[in-house]
Amino acid sequence: MRAEATAAMLICALTACSAPSSMPAPSAAPATQTAATASQPAVAVTQPVKTDCAKASARDFDGDGHDDIAIGYTGRVGRVHVLSADKVITIPEPPGNRAVDFGRSVTMAKVNDDDCIDVIVGAPGGTVAGKTGSGAVYILYGGAAAPPRRLVSLRPEKDANFGESVAAHGDLIAIGAPNERPGGAVYLAEKGSISRRITQETRGVPGTSEPDDHFGEHLALGPLARGGVGLMAGAPNEHQDGPGRQDSDGLDEPPGAVTVLHDVTAANLTGVRLPPPTDKNGKPCGSFGENLAYVPHAGPAALSADCGLLQFYDLDLDLNLTRTVAAPGPSWAGALSASGDGQVAALWNDDNDPALLLLSLRDPAKDRRISGDHLRYAIEGGMTFSGTRLVVGLDWTADLAIIDLATERAELVKAATGQLSVGSIAG
Repeated sequence: MRAEATAAMLICALTACSAPSSMPAPSAAPATQTAATASQPAVAVTQPVKTDCAKASARDFDGDGHDDIAIGYTGRVGRVHVLSADKVITIPEPPGNRAVDFGRSVTMAKVNDDDCIDVIVGAPGGTVAGKTGSGAVYILYGGAAAPPRRLVSLRPEKDANFGESVAAHGDLIAIGAPNERPGGAVYLAEKGSISRRITQETRGVPGTSEPDDHFGEHLALGPLARGGVGLMAGAPNEHQDGPGRQDSDGLDEPPGAVTVLHDVTAANLTGVRLPPPTDKNGKPCGSFGENLAYVPHAGPAALSADCGLLQFYDLDLDLNLTRTVAAPGPSWAGALSASGDGQVAALWNDDNDPALLLLSLRDPAKDRRISGDHLRYAIEGGMTFSGTRLVVGLDWTADLAIIDLATERAELVKAATGQLSVGSIAG
């Protein structure tokens, strides 16, 4: 794709971004409206260049002192951009068909020892050792400190989709291979090298690996109260219908499962299964495990869009339920993100009435709702905090809505053209 065609900034008119005044609000907080910016900043398109990272901010890929946003695009091949201040950095995709689905998942981590953040990119459709769909993950070093590093499964397997999901905490990276037989796997990488493989057959991990569980399709990492790094692994096709190994043929729609491991760096793993939420009739909600987050200083959170429920759990090893938040209306999909200071954003998608709640776990009286017509086009799972901003991925003429949380003003950004759709974002 030619550089002059790869990026443009799109700022909507005020009337296009404001929310309908009749939009209902949840009982916890009054409705608000999202205003739009009126100016159009310049955008330059660049390639990664070697940079001194001494002045880098906390989430800074190119060392310019500004926190950056990584955007993964899906398409025939895929692409990754890094939005940095007034420029878009285009990441060259790895050569050949190894890069299929490059950008399906992205996260950020400080893998090496400099101060620039590194971007971790999943390419779950890639070919490894002649096995199509085995998948790969690429570490793109901030400041162009080193060439990209490629990680692959310890046991490459056709259609295993290694890299379908990625999550990070510090220099620890979790990588999901949800179709690796028999029921999915999660890999850990430390300092840029694979160090561990975890399945539901691993000692100390609850559950049993069964075909189509999709264990590891969604992931989150975060610190626990008693030390160690906890792992949340979603298995949205898990049935949870009794002990032993089940055959999914003929069973009802699976409710899904969320496994929490207490310390994934410990020699001996221990973990629990979170009880699935139920609807008003007592039936387990479907697709539990599709939206996960670790809330710093609070604990794990899981959103079940099918039932419109967001549940929070404490940091103790028994992971008690501490709070449930209900969507203010119907939903068909969702997105969940947590900030470094403990704020939580939950987005329930509904074409007629999208609901974005900004939640304060320390003081629920400060919960508020952010509205805007552009939220009707939010992608499933595509939301991240970036400093004092909330970034929402869009499936529309814009790629992102960047919301200033102090003013609730939204800037709509178009960073790619052609047959590309936003698939994942990280900030």
